Amino acid sequence: MKAVKIITYNPKNQKSDFEFYALSKGLNSGKPLDNPCPNCFVISCRNAEELDVYRSLLFGLWKTKAFHQFLISSVIPYIRIGDFKNFVFEQASHLKGKEKVFKNDIRRVKTLEQRERHIHEQLRLISELKRIYIARHLKW
Repeated sequence: MKAVKIITYNPKNQKSDFEFYALSKGLNSGKPLDNPCPNCFVISCRNAEELDVYRSLLFGLWKTKAFHQFLISSVIPYIRIGDFKNFVFEQASHLKGKEKVFKNDIRRVKTLEQRERHIHEQLRLISELKRIYIARHLKW
């Protein structure tokens, strides 16, 4: 797997077809994004397959809070682009030959997150129903 190009986002730069973004500030640093924001890095890939691998890699690193070790500053934490690049390239080289298994695990995690969101929604609805059942007997 060849190294991708990682730069700081600048709205003046031209957008390519195979790029995505990663937050660079806050406790969600490293979170992959579809749309750019002022505090993000641009990850430019050569093709759709490479984009999918790196997006999955960044999702996994963000989900496991792997970027937290690189956060600096006490008020608004951020990650330096050099630390970000080195860590992503190190993890990508470690992933060589295991892309298929990694993608399957990422797919499973995303499925579990969908189920989790569904369960949270059901719990919210149950809580609302309990409130309604009691409230209809009270006079305000």
